[in-house]
Amino acid sequence: MDEKTRKLKRMAIWLIAVFSTIFAVTMALLWQLTGGAGLNSVWMAFERGWLIYVVVGAFCLITYYAYKFYLDRKK
Repeated sequence: MDEKTRKLKRMAIWLIAVFSTIFAVTMALLWQLTGGAGLNSVWMAFERGWLIYVVVGAFCLITYYAYKFYLDRKK
């Protein structure tokens, strides 16, 4: 495995960890704000935070492809 592939995999793991952490924290906070009882409140928490997840997901994808472009241009 060459250096570029190793760096891209490491970046992907970091971005997945960032997205997962933000998703978990916001779901927990929004779930508590909705009352925190039952499956319905989990769905309500997801409905309230969907825009955050879309923005963070887009940021992670843009960051990944920008880093990939950077590595391609570096050589």
